[in-house]
Amino acid sequence: MMTFPASRASQASNQPQLMQEEAGFYLGIGADLEETGQQAATTVFEKYTLWRNGGRQQADTEFKGKHFSIAVGGGNTVKALYRALLNQHAYDINWIEDVRFFFLEESTGEKNWVSAAQSLIASFIRPLASKLVRRWGVKKLNRMLDLKYPVMEEDLAEQLIEVMLYRINLAAVRKCVRRGQTARAGKLTQQECQRYHDLLLRCLGKSMAFHLIITGVGKDGDVGAFSPDTPALAEKKPGLVKLKQSNGATRIALNRGIITRAECVALILSGSLKLKTLGRFEMQEAADFEQTVMETPVRMLRERREIAEKVYIFADDTALHFDEGKFQYRENGKLITTKAEVRVGSEENGIHIFLLHGFMGLYSYVNFLIRLPGAWTVSALHRGKHAKKLAEKDVFPHYANALRKAVMQNWRNQRPTPVAFHSIAGTISDHLLLSIVEDQSAPLPEFEDLKKSDQMLVEALRSGGIIHLASWAPSDIVHIAETIDNLIGHLRKRCELDYSGPAPVYRLDPDHGLSLNHPEQVLEAQPSRLLSFAKLPAVEQMINALNRGLRYLLDKRDLQQGVSQREIPYGLRVVGGRLLKKVSFYGLFKEVCASLHDPLEYQQRHLRALDIIIKYDIPYLSVIHHDDFMVSANRHREEYAYLLQRRMEKDGVKRAQDISVALNFLQLEREAEELPADPLNPHLMLMSTSQEGDRLSRQVTAAVTQFVKDNVAVAVAAGKTPPLASVAKSEARKNLSGKRRKAG
Repeated sequence: MMTFPASRASQASNQPQLMQEEAGFYLGIGADLEETGQQAATTVFEKYTLWRNGGRQQADTEFKGKHFSIAVGGGNTVKALYRALLNQHAYDINWIEDVRFFFLEESTGEKNWVSAAQSLIASFIRPLASKLVRRWGVKKLNRMLDLKYPVMEEDLAEQLIEVMLYRINLAAVRKCVRRGQTARAGKLTQQECQRYHDLLLRCLGKSMAFHLIITGVGKDGDVGAFSPDTPALAEKKPGLVKLKQSNGATRIALNRGIITRAECVALILSGSLKLKTLGRFEMQEAADFEQTVMETPVRMLRERREIAEKVYIFADDTALHFDEGKFQYRENGKLITTKAEVRVGSEENGIHIFLLHGFMGLYSYVNFLIRLPGAWTVSALHRGKHAKKLAEKDVFPHYANALRKAVMQNWRNQRPTPVAFHSIAGTISDHLLLSIVEDQSAPLPEFEDLKKSDQMLVEALRSGGIIHLASWAPSDIVHIAETIDNLIGHLRKRCELDYSGPAPVYRLDPDHGLSLNHPEQVLEAQPSRLLSFAKLPAVEQMINALNRGLRYLLDKRDLQQGVSQREIPYGLRVVGGRLLKKVSFYGLFKEVCASLHDPLEYQQRHLRALDIIIKYDIPYLSVIHHDDFMVSANRHREEYAYLLQRRMEKDGVKRAQDISVALNFLQLEREAEELPADPLNPHLMLMSTSQEGDRLSRQVTAAVTQFVKDNVAVAVAAGKTPPLASVAKSEARKNLSGKRRKAG
């Protein structure tokens, strides 16, 4: 018997850290597929070492005490793991005596089918045989394999295959299929299914729990043999299933009960369009869990926390990329291009939500790009370079026009297009709404009197709704000034932190609606020095130099290697510094100045936009954190109360639940009793600069998802947009839940 090292350094120093996420699973992000495979190989070695150094004595079957059992799936991503195992652990794992391979599935024959068994043999077993021959020699390997008749080097791989692999054998079935012997093929398939089932029972016991399962994940969350809406996903008792494929082929596969009972599951993600799957796995959704499993099968591994804690996800950088989208239109004879980070949805021509980011750029929306329902297409729109050359008064109208063109482009295809605005992007929302009416000082015209293009925009906004997430208004200058004073007092004199700001923000005039309670405070708080600095001739060059310096530092720092990584939340670990490197400080500076140059006029436009929401029956969701340092929660509450009162008056109802158009408000609360000094986290609710921020982003995601689906359901019922399967499912679940509540 040969001796092998019992342990090795758990992880190469140049590998990214493997972090346990709040949901329980472990996530490692590599620069490329090769690095991802190396990290996965390290974990395989660690699990093997634990088994060899004590775990085998606790095995519930004789087989599991003698052998480290691994079930593998097919696909190209797993091959990266095989390469890493060959390079890193060919000699410090006793492959021949200790390790036995099983398979997640096998097929009677499908186009482009990659057999897990053939992939393992070609990419691992045969190269392993060559390595072992070079290291140990043919004679020693013959002894290790206990061969009565010694074989030559070229035949040793076949012996390793015979000893180490437990294959699902459908060779005889394939012959029958080719001969047209359908009944015979079905009988043989059933026999092989039973044989493999009995084999697993003997080797693994009733639990059928492998030491390790290794597989890739498809773009729709496919895992093992299971794609979305596979009925067999409902079976939780460990066993095997036969799955008929659309081309008539049959697969034999290990079922959900076996996959979820494994002691460790390693999932390897690579290639584009995998970010949606990762986000769907991570997200704690409000929908019925079993339905989410049907939509995204990999979610079976989130059924309970103890299952999630056995899951290791290894993703390469390409798996975490967003696609780039483009919207083009002409403005004053010039072609304008608006780019976007896009996560494509699985539902053709389904819901397409536009995200307009706050002052921290696209990263404001990373969690939404990842976590919103997989059926949706999600686009986080860039601002573009064109606005940097515009006068301050033209910046936000330009942004609003670009958004208007994109919304209208979707609506011409009858595609529901909700729009979400975070932080300073609330000003874009105001200008978008104001673009509906030509004379902003005259009484609002009736819908029938609007231009056809404006009617189309209203219909588009009705279909999905407008979402304000800690959205900015000029009166928030006063709020920031007060919270800054409070923070300084806390740091100097330890007085109690209070980010609630002034209240009330508004007064209600029965004839003219809302108006600022103290407009003079807005002018007093206006940052005159900042606006004066903006007029310096070299300001753009100075700020761009600072921007380049920041990007240089970010290029030198790998967020996956950070000392304090445990405090870096999920969203930031997923994207690393990629989106932060895209932040334009000058673009941000230009926007801030544009929003502050005439605050009282902008505030009046903001209030006018609120009236437009009521006049034209546009659904509205407002989300704010109680302790937002940058934006007044009091203002958001007062505006919501005003909108609700106006809506009830228009509908002639006395109860909020009886209004005809959705008006929703969500106020987020902190978990801790004491308010943290961090002034940004509550405001950046979707950025999640802390682990609590991840919880908040889940609340926001659930609220936005339900709000949009409810609005789209109304639009579908009114014949404004074609039926969508995802919305129909949501409505069916909601109706069923309502019936259950009444029955209870």
